[in-house]
Amino acid sequence: MEKWFELVKQKLESWLVLLIKMLPNLLLAIIVFTVFFFVAKFLRKIVNKLLIRVSHKPTISGLFSSIFFIVVLVVGLFISLQLLHLEKTIASLLAGAGIIGLALGFAFQDLTANFISGVFIIFRKPFDVGNIVDTNGFTGIVEEIQLRSTTIRTFDGLHIMLPNKEIFQKPITNYSLSGKRRIDVVLTLSGKLDLQAIEQQIRDALAKVPEVKDDKVQILFTDYNGDTVKMEVHCWIDNTIGMGYNNTRDKVLRQIHAAVTAHL
Repeated sequence: MEKWFELVKQKLESWLVLLIKMLPNLLLAIIVFTVFFFVAKFLRKIVNKLLIRVSHKPTISGLFSSIFFIVVLVVGLFISLQLLHLEKTIASLLAGAGIIGLALGFAFQDLTANFISGVFIIFRKPFDVGNIVDTNGFTGIVEEIQLRSTTIRTFDGLHIMLPNKEIFQKPITNYSLSGKRRIDVVLTLSGKLDLQAIEQQIRDALAKVPEVKDDKVQILFTDYNGDTVKMEVHCWIDNTIGMGYNNTRDKVLRQIHAAVTAHL
């Protein structure tokens, strides 16, 4: 029994001697880590303010400033461990972090793809909240842009949450980027009709629609096969929010129908 006590005593004494030898480095490591901690906090505030100015999104700025804070803190931790001559511990931590990162990457690859796409959408701004967009077969008003998904309210009142990866990888039409929008109508008419009179009648009819710009109405005859003539009517309207486009298109179609049927 005395032999065991002697071994424990020697071990404790060796640890105490080692601790005394490492005490200066330990204090220095604590000081270094503390300095890195306060520097990381200070830089996080600066990065957060800069990102808010660039992105105007508190969510994205808060996320990236927190990531920056963690990175600086981890660098401080590794330097502190080096001062304590714990290189093996650093290697083990790096290896473990790599394995965990790889496993998480495979497990959450869709989530990661949506997150990265959301970051690109927020910074590149192909659309913003309130814009009318058409993407992935849905047309509506953008109500919310998050890091993982974007919410679109369609004109029939449905709220569609689309993964940002789907929006980023597929074509998107932003109708709100332009101050005007074109309405296209294709007609097939009998070749026996007075086409010049019908054209003038359509122009007069469209002049009754307040939203249509009179100087932007274009009427073209695009095909003729002897019995029928194909006519295309193009008119421009102010780009309005919500159901404005559909309502104006309805007025245009009604006026064109009335003008054509008057000659039948």
